[in-house]
Amino acid sequence: MNPDLYAAAQLGDWAVIRRFSGKVLAQRTPKRNTVLHVLAQSCDSADAVRHILAQNGSLLTVKNARGETALHLAARKGHSGVVLALIDYSKQNKGCWFCDCFVDRCKKMLRTANVDGNTALHEAVKNNFYEVAKLLVQEDPGFRYRPNHARETPLYLAVEKGYRDIADLILTTCKSPAYLGPGHKTALHAAAIWNLPELVELILEKLPNLIKKVDKFGWTALHYAAKLNHPAKLNHEDVVTLLLSAKRSTAYVAARNDDSRTALHIAVIHGHVAVVQELLSHFPDCWEKYTNRCKNILHLAVKYEQREVLEFVLKKSWASELINQRDNTGNTPLHLYVATKNLDGSSLVKHPSVDVNSFDNSNSTPLDRILRADELSQRQILLKDELEQAGGTRGYRNVATVKKILRTSSPDEVKGVEKLAETYSIVATLIVTVTFAAGFTVPGGYNSDGPHKGMAVLGKKAAFIIFVISDFLAMIASIDAVLEHLKLVRSKKYRFKLAAVRTIRDRISQAVTFMMIAFLTGLYAVLQNLAVMIVLCALAAWLGLDIFITFRLKRGDRKCTYTTIFKHSEADYFSFIGPVKVWHQDLTEAAD
Repeated sequence: MNPDLYAAAQLGDWAVIRRFSGKVLAQRTPKRNTVLHVLAQSCDSADAVRHILAQNGSLLTVKNARGETALHLAARKGHSGVVLALIDYSKQNKGCWFCDCFVDRCKKMLRTANVDGNTALHEAVKNNFYEVAKLLVQEDPGFRYRPNHARETPLYLAVEKGYRDIADLILTTCKSPAYLGPGHKTALHAAAIWNLPELVELILEKLPNLIKKVDKFGWTALHYAAKLNHPAKLNHEDVVTLLLSAKRSTAYVAARNDDSRTALHIAVIHGHVAVVQELLSHFPDCWEKYTNRCKNILHLAVKYEQREVLEFVLKKSWASELINQRDNTGNTPLHLYVATKNLDGSSLVKHPSVDVNSFDNSNSTPLDRILRADELSQRQILLKDELEQAGGTRGYRNVATVKKILRTSSPDEVKGVEKLAETYSIVATLIVTVTFAAGFTVPGGYNSDGPHKGMAVLGKKAAFIIFVISDFLAMIASIDAVLEHLKLVRSKKYRFKLAAVRTIRDRISQAVTFMMIAFLTGLYAVLQNLAVMIVLCALAAWLGLDIFITFRLKRGDRKCTYTTIFKHSEADYFSFIGPVKVWHQDLTEAAD
């Protein structure tokens, strides 16, 4: 754009602008602004606008690079004189011969949206220009302004920003004002959030159905009023009262996308006793509602450590209906209390209706919950004493589980398992060495000449083949035992260590069995006489006896305990079969 023309447009100097009358249409800034755009955003000169439009009327609807007409820029800057001049000129010639719909030029201009979806009214509301908003609304009161691309309608913006006059103007002037905002919120949500009782009342009078509208979380305006009653802010009790007076069922609306919480649940979670009282005074039975996880208001008061709400609820006669109620995991309020960090719940523990020995879904009492810890904190000690004074005891429904947990926490047993695993590992390493050597020093030796030079002499005999296979399997099983020991050393979990020891034991048992088979078949392949058969039968009988003893241990001959294992000397651990029977018993119990 010509510098002189641009400067004149900024000042609204028609005398200079007139000199460029023949070139005005072609003159544009980098953002595609015309001289009318520049004037509209720079000064409030209505006379200059009238002169420009009288000579170049087409500039009225020309858009810049952001899809904005001069009306957008004038509304954004609050230039009411320019806005009025634009509206007056647009009404001089009604009807657009190039428009398919029967909308006059003025309304077409007022309803035009820029690239952000904002109309001129959006711009006026955003910048709190009441006079401009009044001109725009009064000119087209029947139009229902759509939300912009940020999902904001002019009414929602006015309420959210606290522009009471503009919100009142839109509500009273527009025949059917749009009210939506981001996240499916409405103008009523915004009024409740920002504690604007006058606007709440006006919105409910003009748009009473908004009381039932929920946002994307399933929250009504009452949910927000119940949450935001913070001492540091203005009190929301007036807003709560207005919303409760508008429709009775509002207090029972559960947020479908937020654990089915009602406004009462929200007030309890945030510790707003006054709102809780207000809700219960209007709807004395709303305490019966519970969340999707089956938590009642007493659960929530304890979980979120709201002491004032807790004591208020416990004074009610119906508190006895809530105090022992279980949520979907079996927790009563007392179970949740033992997990709190700062709550003083003595009134809960001492309540005449409380069951201090109630069980959750894992068959644990509140005292069981505390005693699970390896080492009690100072608070846990105080809670333990508090429960015991009220008659709290252990549940003893999980005696076996408790015993196992207590054993796993013993440092001596951890060391014992690691020592046992180390012993097993030595045995496994010896088996690897022996079987590896046996694979190259085969029975019968190798052919020293002929076509089969270097091959095993007994290579074609069935007994020899069984020997090779058994020796190989014994080596693989023992190698696996050594690898399991490496995993055990790296783990810090006691249960994993127990499971690893059991696996190592099983692999060694398998390796020993295969090694015995390899020895017997190798011996048979070399000798093949009656004496060997007698030896084989004796060994088979011994192996059968060993299997029988193992079977008896599995069936219940359980005289050996885990702690007696470590009374044996290291020499005993190398006598393979005997200790396996002793270790088998308790390792099976602990790992399983």
